[in-house]
Amino acid sequence: MNPGQREFEVYLPIGYTDSADHVQRRAVLRKMSGHEEALLYDTSLNAGQLVTELLRSCLVRLGDMTEVSTDAVAQLYTADRNYLLLELRRITLGDRLQASYPCPRCHNDVAIVEDLGQIAVRRLNEGETLTPIDLDLDDGYFDRQGQHHTHLTMTLPRGKDEEFVSPMATRDPLKAQDALLLRCIERFGTLPQAALEAYGVKILRDLTLADRYKLQQTFHEQMPGVDFRRDVQCPNCHTTFNGVMDVSNFFVVS
Repeated sequence: MNPGQREFEVYLPIGYTDSADHVQRRAVLRKMSGHEEALLYDTSLNAGQLVTELLRSCLVRLGDMTEVSTDAVAQLYTADRNYLLLELRRITLGDRLQASYPCPRCHNDVAIVEDLGQIAVRRLNEGETLTPIDLDLDDGYFDRQGQHHTHLTMTLPRGKDEEFVSPMATRDPLKAQDALLLRCIERFGTLPQAALEAYGVKILRDLTLADRYKLQQTFHEQMPGVDFRRDVQCPNCHTTFNGVMDVSNFFVVS
């Protein structure tokens, strides 16, 4: 990073498709200022909206777009938004982050100084297009007519999906997780779209636990972008577990 440099070009993991049907993957971010810091204290914004407004304010260019709108940022895939958020934190406050991971066994908070420059980012190859995620469940879902549905076709979440589920995340994190997954399901067996919308998250709650784990694991494994999962060892009970970096603390200076 050059002294005085405020704008930085980044390369999106997926990219967005413009009005001419071209996939745009280059963007330019500027460092956060006090105007963006004020957004962190805006209680009218839910978590998804906060990310949208932070990125909209700091994106100097998105592909060929030099006036980046709120709607454009809300249409970005979550994978690209997370990557932009990571890069925004790095260029603004540096790579060092004091992170904390709760041990699932003894509940001790494990403090680790993370190097954000070393976090893995999976990108689509140049010219590669995003394809739907296909998954066959082992036990499947029986609808009200007794029909058995096992095959799922899913897409990846976007910012607009994050904004939709964010209000319920603090009250019921599991419901928010299921609601986000449900919004990503394009087809579930032969269930009509109207049935998916009518049944809501009950469809996912009716799945066996093994199918739910398989669905979530497949979803995360096939999603490009930043891998916020970390292998952590608790110094108190020596348990090794899989932690997830809390991005809500990205802009807290420690």
